[in-house]
Amino acid sequence: MMIPFFVWKSKQLLPVNPEDVLFLRAMGNYTEVVLRNYKLFMVRSTLLNALKKLPPELFIKTHRGWAVSILHIVNVEKDTVKVGKTAIPISRKLYKTVLGQLNVIE
Repeated sequence: MMIPFFVWKSKQLLPVNPEDVLFLRAMGNYTEVVLRNYKLFMVRSTLLNALKKLPPELFIKTHRGWAVSILHIVNVEKDTVKVGKTAIPISRKLYKTVLGQLNVIE
């Protein structure tokens, strides 16, 4: 088990296991953290600042406003990555970087 990070919810700090995170989505100065049970946490942090606090070997930025956990990737296509039931966009600029962070056997 990885070291948890903490989020504020109803004036309490709650632990979240990074392995339970499906993806992160930027929403201005906030980031939506979506867990494997599709529970949502809205944190007051930009996506880049949130990613700095998470294990870099576990999360991949796929688009300007999206990052995914490699543990929950179902499949990867040219312009999307499916995480759980959700299709997340991959920008053309980041496609090769995304593939480079995955352990691909050709």
